[in-house]
Amino acid sequence: MECGIKMKSRNQGFRLREATSLFLLENAVWPLFIATYLILGIIQPVIFSPTFLTYILYLSIPLGFAIIAQTICLIGGVLDLSVGSIVGFSAMLAGVIIKEFKLIPPELSLILPVFFGLLCGMFNGYFIGFLKLNPFIVTLATMMAYQGLKIIVARGFTIPGGYLPEIYLFPGSNMVFSISSFLVAIVLVWIFLRYTKPGIHIYVVGGSQDVAHMMGIDPRKMLFIIFSLSGLFAGISGLYYTGFNRSVPITLGNEVLFPTFAAAIISGVSLKGGRGNILNVVGGTLLLGVIEAFLVTYAISPEARIVGYGFMVLIAVLFNQFRDNLRDSILRRV
Repeated sequence: MECGIKMKSRNQGFRLREATSLFLLENAVWPLFIATYLILGIIQPVIFSPTFLTYILYLSIPLGFAIIAQTICLIGGVLDLSVGSIVGFSAMLAGVIIKEFKLIPPELSLILPVFFGLLCGMFNGYFIGFLKLNPFIVTLATMMAYQGLKIIVARGFTIPGGYLPEIYLFPGSNMVFSISSFLVAIVLVWIFLRYTKPGIHIYVVGGSQDVAHMMGIDPRKMLFIIFSLSGLFAGISGLYYTGFNRSVPITLGNEVLFPTFAAAIISGVSLKGGRGNILNVVGGTLLLGVIEAFLVTYAISPEARIVGYGFMVLIAVLFNQFRDNLRDSILRRV
């Protein structure tokens, strides 16, 4: 009897340790953020300022919405290479329309980049979902197409903020609204993915399209929804970038793709799909924000930062492989 109780107690202790290990593994972005923050803060003490930390979060909000877009795709088992191009194209097209056509009410102008981003995502989703084309090839093609269209629409020039209504710039230029709206968006997306049927189906499709089909889920429809949501949040990102910059730069969106991919992977989203917690995107966004602020503080050139983003993606992929191998090892022992 006593042996049975001891054995049961040992099994419970073992399961608790394994559950704790899995929890820490899935949420590793937070210890990673804290460690990075402390190391960079020691090198540059100004980073420890509460005001500076708040500014880092504010600085990261436009990119954060693009990270949400990429995270939804990766959970669904696909990669959207056109996220950055949609961010730039949707913002530029909206900016040109607002500048050239004064009849549009300022309040309605807010929905323009979001609407154009949604249309771009739906375009991707139609070819990938219903025509069953390869996601990598389709989003690579549209990445180039949207990038070219942005330059054509802008005629090679940046749109200054003076041509845009103040209410249009408000979401990205007001720090309190920008941060609070991003956190609300994260919570809403988390509720959608965790507690609604379409959200749960995204996880199932990301895990295995064959299993999803056997469960009565239409992978074509879900892929269309996944890329539509990606385009929607890329459009929101374009709106917030415009407000943050108080202009629509011709280069907007050019450096968005690789950070979104790296942040999503570091946040705990598996490259295999079907796994990831959207709440950890806040940690991934903060991590990239701290690194970006540190590089800007030391006046690192944009070209050098691009090199850094390349290595960041490589590190994220290695981290993903290590995390998946460790997770599989833990699950085999349970």
